Amino acid sequence: MINKAKWSLLLLFLITCISSVFAQDLLTFRVADFSYDAFDQTARDERFKKIDGSGSLYAIVKVSGDSPTDKLGEYRFNFGNMNHIVEDHDGELWLYVQKNAKMVTISRSGYATLHHYDLNTTVESGKTYRMKLSAQAAKVYTQMVMFAITPADSKAIITVTREGGEQRREAFGMVDETGKVAKNLEYGTYTYEVISENFYPSEGRFTLDNQDETHIEKVTLRTNGARVTLDAGTNADIYVNGNKRGTNKWTGVLKPGNYTIECRQENHKPSQQTITIEEGKNKTIQLTPPTPITGTLSLNSHPLGANIKIDDKDYGTTPRNIHDLLIGHHSITVSKDGYATKKEECDIREGEMLSLEVALEKSAAPQAATADGDKSFTVDNVTFTMKPVAGGTFTMGATSEQGSDAYDWEKPAHQVTLKDYFVGETEVTQELWQAVMGSNPSYFNGTNLPVECVSWDDCKEFIRRLNALTGQKFRLPTEAEWEYAARGGYKSKGYKYSGSNNLNDVAWYTDNSSNNTHAVKTKRPNELGIYDMSGNVWEWCNDWYGSYNSNAQTNPVGPTRDSYRVYRGGSWDYFVGDCRVSNRSYSAPGSRGYNLGLRLAL
Repeated sequence: MINKAKWSLLLLFLITCISSVFAQDLLTFRVADFSYDAFDQTARDERFKKIDGSGSLYAIVKVSGDSPTDKLGEYRFNFGNMNHIVEDHDGELWLYVQKNAKMVTISRSGYATLHHYDLNTTVESGKTYRMKLSAQAAKVYTQMVMFAITPADSKAIITVTREGGEQRREAFGMVDETGKVAKNLEYGTYTYEVISENFYPSEGRFTLDNQDETHIEKVTLRTNGARVTLDAGTNADIYVNGNKRGTNKWTGVLKPGNYTIECRQENHKPSQQTITIEEGKNKTIQLTPPTPITGTLSLNSHPLGANIKIDDKDYGTTPRNIHDLLIGHHSITVSKDGYATKKEECDIREGEMLSLEVALEKSAAPQAATADGDKSFTVDNVTFTMKPVAGGTFTMGATSEQGSDAYDWEKPAHQVTLKDYFVGETEVTQELWQAVMGSNPSYFNGTNLPVECVSWDDCKEFIRRLNALTGQKFRLPTEAEWEYAARGGYKSKGYKYSGSNNLNDVAWYTDNSSNNTHAVKTKRPNELGIYDMSGNVWEWCNDWYGSYNSNAQTNPVGPTRDSYRVYRGGSWDYFVGDCRVSNRSYSAPGSRGYNLGLRLAL
């Protein structure tokens, strides 16, 4: 038998052990400082002083934390049989304490209690003291949570609420194109709601308690309508009740009801039909395509048997009546071996016939031929290449692919015929300029960077010295030669920029240059294998600047005299519209700029 005294000792031992186990999970805090502030008279200030029941002034203990995020309001103080009052003053606790207090017990939920802390002084009436508390930061445990929503294209939005405490609902996120979204959450139990247009809301609950695993919550949404595929069968825009949903084909959820479906396409009469949607009945609907609005082109040529291309599509040979040609603007190319290719523009009107006669001129060389192949030259160990440009006829200026970006000074578009010539594969580099001139005027330095900060007059002197060294007749290209080469010569595919309709493929300009020039040949070449005719640096041409006229011209050289010389191509610090093949600019012959260089012709 265990007597009463032994039972008491055993019970005390168990309580001590249990308290020790629980204490291991509790955070701690300490009094980092407690001192009398001789210069602070707050406790005697008429605005703040308080008097206890015995008529004595309370002392004030101003309590602060060592972290601005510490929640001082969670602390509780006990001065034994001494009364005290707690007030919050702008984040600082003021404890009004009766005189003669010597010890304090401080507690806080989740922390081990600090019992009978010795103030090492006796609190005196009407004095102000300061106490700083330092608390161990609470460790927050989190777990990665990922929602996987089916269907993946639901664009679902997820909110979560943590149970216990304030139970405040917060946004978790919107799923991406894979139907997933992930985020870290603190340990605990959560309820969630998944909301998506055209689907019923979905709710659920999960608990997080393992930081080493990703909790995956899979949710399959139930549609509150039907999944519908609308197929126009052509490159038409699909409208549902007046709202555009897609082009050619659209798949999505529609709620039960009647819908008006339209297919719209440029230069077509729109089609319209009504469909009925029932909940849960998925379907694919083949739509009625729009009806083309057409006219007729009657095309003849001299000589006959010329090849016809309309908007880069083959239409046989002349003579030919081309029926059912869509209304609107079209680009026509007429070509025949032994003759210069001719390009025309026309506008087709509904139900009308347009007659077009094209006279072809004999060319000095077949259109597929080059002049003599590439030519390379070396000056002081610097080699550069000139590319052949076979002569031909082209439309210079604001042609159809330039669209609304074209300026008035690019108009009117007009026909130009050129003989064979050579043009530099790249802009003149700094190493070539250095080899010829013995100096480098460029703002941006690099051997393979294009030379810049050169005037038109500087370029002429450079070419004079280059010719003396090589025995050649290098020159600046005429404006017409520059544009024909930039367009790709007889190989032209009708691009807006030199070599592409996507400027990023072929040019350094303000959106991608990082505010400086770049080494030549680091972008894609154009159809003739010529680099950087759009962007990097503007390029001087030989011509004086002048207005265009609509007359056909052969080997034009520009006005006989003016105040400004032409430069072309755009540059690293100019916008996309300035790098088009038909854009023009000009400056005085003596002007220089760190975006202005040159390209050779021969």
